[in-house]
Amino acid sequence: MGDESLRQELKAANKQLAEWDKELNQLHERNGDLGLEVQNLKEELREAKSDRHENKKSVPTIAEFPEPADVLNQLKARRKKSRADLADIETVLEILST
Repeated sequence: MGDESLRQELKAANKQLAEWDKELNQLHERNGDLGLEVQNLKEELREAKSDRHENKKSVPTIAEFPEPADVLNQLKARRKKSRADLADIETVLEILST
């Protein structure tokens, strides 16, 4: 092989290496961007889980009402002439608990 042939081969190899280097740099940039995106998504997920946990804590559980007789006594104490009876109070509490 002649010197000129080796120079051309070396030039072609260098050109190929430069192209691969450029592609590798682009892949590194893309990888960095994807890494940042993953970090952002993880943070969003962490916040969403936290919000969900907070929402679960603030959702009312099944309401616990006082005994119907106690409610009737309180009603009679506030409204002496109320015509509600124990059956009415029981029905109202049943409606509220569903």
